[in-house]
Amino acid sequence: MAETDEDIITRVMGGEQEAFALLVDRYKDKVFALVMGVLKNRELAEEVAQDVFVKVYLSLRKFRNDAKFSTWIYRISYNSAISETRKSSYKNTVLDGQYLDNVAETKENNDENMIKEEEQQKLSRAISALKPDERCILRLYYFEEKAINDISRITGLGQSNVKIKLHRMRKKLKSLIEEDEYKTLVVN
Repeated sequence: MAETDEDIITRVMGGEQEAFALLVDRYKDKVFALVMGVLKNRELAEEVAQDVFVKVYLSLRKFRNDAKFSTWIYRISYNSAISETRKSSYKNTVLDGQYLDNVAETKENNDENMIKEEEQQKLSRAISALKPDERCILRLYYFEEKAINDISRITGLGQSNVKIKLHRMRKKLKSLIEEDEYKTLVVN
C-alpha cells in the first residue's frame, strides 16, 4: 500500500529529509504542468517549479492537516506562477502545446487528422489569449479535473467567482475560436 502524503510529511518532520523526494516525485509533473500553463515558457516554468518545492520544504511545518496536501502545494504553485507574471522580466512566449496533450489523435483518415490539427491550433491560440490566471483555472478544472471548491482554495477566489470565471472563459474561448475561423475565411 502506498504511503499517504501525510505519512510522508510525518517522516520528513521526524528528520527523514530524504522522504521529501517521495513528495517531489509524486507532484513534480502536476506542479510543472500548472506552472507551465500559466507561464508558457518551459525554462521559466522549470525554475518556478523548483522554487515551489524549495518553498514547500521550508514551509512544511506550516502545513495544517485540515486541508489536503495537494491543495496546499497547488496553492503555492499558483501563487508562485502568478507572482512570476508580475515581474518585469516576465514575457509571455510561444504556446508550448501543453494543453493539447490530452487530445487523442486518430490515424484513420488524413483529412480528419488535418481538421483535428486545425481545431487544436484554434484552441491553442484561443487559450494562449487568456490571462495567466484564467489559463491556470482552466487547467485545474479541465485537465487536472479539480473540483470547484479545490480551485477556490488554490486560487483564493470564492466558489461562485470560480464558476463565473469558468463560464466567462468558455464564452471567451468560443468567441476567440469563432473570430479565428472568421479571419481564416477572410484570408482564404
